[in-house]
Amino acid sequence: MKGISRVDARTWLLVPGDRPDQFSTPEVCEADALVLDLANNAAPENVELARHAVARHLAGGGNAWVRVNGSDTDLCSGDLRAVVAGPGLRGVVLPRTESADQVRAVKAQLRAGVMIVAMLETAAGIENADGIAAAHGTLRLAFGSPGLGRELGIAGGTAALLYARSRLVMASCAAGLPGPIDGPSLDFDDIVGLGEDLRHSVGLGFTGKLCLHSRQLRTTNSAFAPAPSKLAWARRVLAATRASPTSVIRVDGEMLDWQHIDDARHTVVRAALFDPAEARLRETVVHPFRNGRRDAPTARPSRRLDS
Repeated sequence: MKGISRVDARTWLLVPGDRPDQFSTPEVCEADALVLDLANNAAPENVELARHAVARHLAGGGNAWVRVNGSDTDLCSGDLRAVVAGPGLRGVVLPRTESADQVRAVKAQLRAGVMIVAMLETAAGIENADGIAAAHGTLRLAFGSPGLGRELGIAGGTAALLYARSRLVMASCAAGLPGPIDGPSLDFDDIVGLGEDLRHSVGLGFTGKLCLHSRQLRTTNSAFAPAPSKLAWARRVLAATRASPTSVIRVDGEMLDWQHIDDARHTVVRAALFDPAEARLRETVVHPFRNGRRDAPTARPSRRLDS
């Protein structure tokens, strides 16, 4: 993995837990977060094989998230027992999350600092998004779009699940979480379709995406990093801020206040997270998605660009 923090991770690559040969390939290392899957992507007859393979990876120097089976199944507790002691366990992805109680019950079985990405993929989960986002143990929300589509009998495009996606974005923001992680694009050969899905996700306020294949990583990482035009605007704003003693500045013909300035600072910080060449740091920048909740810092070191 590339050292991107779990609250900033854009690409969450799902790898079947029964395929240890795929855990550490060069392609996998392009993901911000590796998710070893003990649920949907592991063959049922290979449950114990997958658990042992994942446990060996986590105990032998490997780092990963683990998607366990849903807490409404008999397999969840066995999955947790198999991986919870692994020093490389970065967190748990919990599918079919429908209540805050489910999050708290799983969190109680994890050591301190190991958090949960709650995957909402049922109507009940979507309607309980606020409570799930606010539950102790929830680090981020993720959208299980294929599962919800099947439950609702929806076969339409992105507009058909607009309400569900917006609910996750609103719940995440209200709870002080980063923007949620969007569901996967199922046809990993369709890069054009992936690009369309990503534009929709970014436009709604998602900050990451589940990926099913390494060929989706580069496009997805680029989509969730600041666009060059936005970064150029941010640099102009910060340059104008340095040149002006007032709290209101004029850039590209527009009057901008402190909120625009803070947005510009955040854009520069975020660009530096994903491209160290962008980083030349000075001042304090408050992260708009971090308000002191749980393990999230309230501010990060400033990244102001030199002229």
